Amino acid sequence: MTTDLYKDKTILIVDDNKLIRKLISKYLDDMGFGEVFFAVNATDALSFLRQNRIDLLLTDIHMPIVSGLTLLKTIRNTASFKQLPVLVISSENGLEYVKTALTLGINGYLIKPIQQADLQKKIEAVFKATKESAQEQQQ
Repeated sequence: MTTDLYKDKTILIVDDNKLIRKLISKYLDDMGFGEVFFAVNATDALSFLRQNRIDLLLTDIHMPIVSGLTLLKTIRNTASFKQLPVLVISSENGLEYVKTALTLGINGYLIKPIQQADLQKKIEAVFKATKESAQEQQQ
């Protein structure tokens, strides 16, 4: 179900698994997202973020070189990325990982394998909360 709701939104998917990147990209394309970018690890993601503006980051936790949790720590400790909405999409469903990600300020957590409807609900919730937060700050 493609809509124009997200046509101006950009997303960065950070996952070392090519099949996962392709699947999520297809879901996002079906949802009508304008631009979807990819990074295979946290180091590449940070490099991309320093040069580009995105509206949402989707990241895995377990990746080579630098973990998704380290990526989250860096993002939340960098002023220009601090407010960036982040969804974690991971096969890790252990409570310890979820709690750690929540304390790092994520906006949502999905456990692989994901379904398009679940991804869409999470993204809608993130953008709704982000919009409400921006409106509150303007008042």
